[in-house]
Amino acid sequence: MKHVRMLDRFLFRLELCIAVLAMTGLVAILIAQVICRYLLQSPLFFAEELALVLMIVATFAGFSLMVAEGRLITIDLFGGRVGARAHAAIGWAMRLTVLALAAALTAFSIRYLMVPWVWAEHSATLGLPRALLYAIVTAELCFLVFHQLVQLVDTWPFRSVRQHVEGAT
Repeated sequence: MKHVRMLDRFLFRLELCIAVLAMTGLVAILIAQVICRYLLQSPLFFAEELALVLMIVATFAGFSLMVAEGRLITIDLFGGRVGARAHAAIGWAMRLTVLALAAALTAFSIRYLMVPWVWAEHSATLGLPRALLYAIVTAELCFLVFHQLVQLVDTWPFRSVRQHVEGAT
């Protein structure tokens, strides 16, 4: 399990770099677009499409990062009404639901990428295959599934106290 956590942390750092670079690129392209459009009277023809790609990459990377840190927004309806063990079990079931939905979305994304015509379509201004964007999103979804699986194993509510202490070290 130690190697799995190391891989989880490595993927977390990689995704953090991707998200920061995507947001930095987004800010840079928007500033460049404003300067070119309003000062030079010659807008960048590819700025909107590139900004869209960078925003999608940053969004999916950010979502995966939130899953990796266990910081998804939750609404706790049962916290004060059930015991600690039942509360942990409900939280674990919700993580399992997120894992199932993310895995299904990942499977559909992979199936979509297997269709040949997806790779034939190119973007209007950048000339890149649209499937490249879909592949990036699919990779981020795979990372998200991995992070959620690690979270699920780490938060198994029916471990003994000794296992919790050993898992924390």
